[in-house]
Amino acid sequence: MSSCRIISFSLFLFAVFQVSHLADVQNDAVVFCYYGSWATYRPGIAQFNVENINASLCTHVAYTFMGLKDGVIVSLDEYNDFEENWGKGSLKKLSAFAKSSGIKAVLAIGGWNEGSITYSEVAATEIGRNKFSDSVVAFAQKFNFDGVDLDWEYPTQRGGSPHDKENFSLLLKTLSEKLHAEGLTLTVAVCADPVMAEESYDFEEVARNVDYISLMAFDYHTASSGKVTGLNSGLHALSSETGDDAKLNAEYSVNQWLDGGVPPSKLLLGIPLYGRTYILADPEQHGLGAPTIGNGVSGPYTQEPGFLSYYEICKETEWNIVRNDQEGYVYAHYDDNWVSYDDISAVAAKAQFVKDKRLAGIMTWALESEDFRNTCGEGANPLLTTANKVLGRL
Repeated sequence: MSSCRIISFSLFLFAVFQVSHLADVQNDAVVFCYYGSWATYRPGIAQFNVENINASLCTHVAYTFMGLKDGVIVSLDEYNDFEENWGKGSLKKLSAFAKSSGIKAVLAIGGWNEGSITYSEVAATEIGRNKFSDSVVAFAQKFNFDGVDLDWEYPTQRGGSPHDKENFSLLLKTLSEKLHAEGLTLTVAVCADPVMAEESYDFEEVARNVDYISLMAFDYHTASSGKVTGLNSGLHALSSETGDDAKLNAEYSVNQWLDGGVPPSKLLLGIPLYGRTYILADPEQHGLGAPTIGNGVSGPYTQEPGFLSYYEICKETEWNIVRNDQEGYVYAHYDDNWVSYDDISAVAAKAQFVKDKRLAGIMTWALESEDFRNTCGEGANPLLTTANKVLGRL
């Protein structure tokens, strides 16, 4: 009996050490924040510039987006990005801000509007991969960035080639070798749709070549992808969902990548700071799965059909909010308008999920959609603040 007590006490001490160690690791959780540089052109309270970033809420800030032309990286907005010709010089502003704040400045390349075809062409040959990678390294160094984020949306899709899956891994390998040789990091944003992910990525090879993988666990349901309401970024499958519908959630996507050989220490769960909107076919039918007739109206500041920033949602008092704590979701409606979004409780649940799965941390899209001016009275940056608190960073 005494030997059991000694062993138990030893195990107790070991457990205490492990819990303490895990707490330290969690305090180092990654909070990868995308910054949409185009928000500098938004009107009034929606204008968001580098100086509006709260550095205490992010470990990395990714400047979006650079593009691709003639096989090399290029600016998509020279006036905003550069200082020449009385430009804003936002690239240098961000890298300087990051250095002074002790966070990492990341240069993001790609995005939805860039498409897939030109990236597919570059990745198809060794010459193309080297030319592109060399230009990326030089660009990042010129503007004093700490790393690069590749956001090709998406390999094998949108006009891409069936060979993109293999070529994407080869492109990442080339980028990794050249960036890491210069002390720069490489991250990648990937599609969370389980069918597309399986077609587009060799999970293990992607993980082998990058520092972090940002899983874009949102836009599972949009007005453009279906004719009924659905959750933009559900954490778990709902009890009513079966078959493929039960796969359109963050938990399934995370497990797909982990089961594919990705270390948890490299995976970041994407959390949206915006909502997806619909027009209801019948205002009296406003639950999940209700018939819709298209994208919701544009927000007064973001001006994009089917999309509302968090501050555009939370400041409107006419929304009827429907919360299901047992199933873990929230949505809102009024008249024929319907929106699925993440509020403070939803973000807290996702951050706890990240801790439970021992993932590297979270990614957020995007800083300019957060309530960064405390428009709604929940405090400035309430969603990001909540995530950071749950992750142990605040």
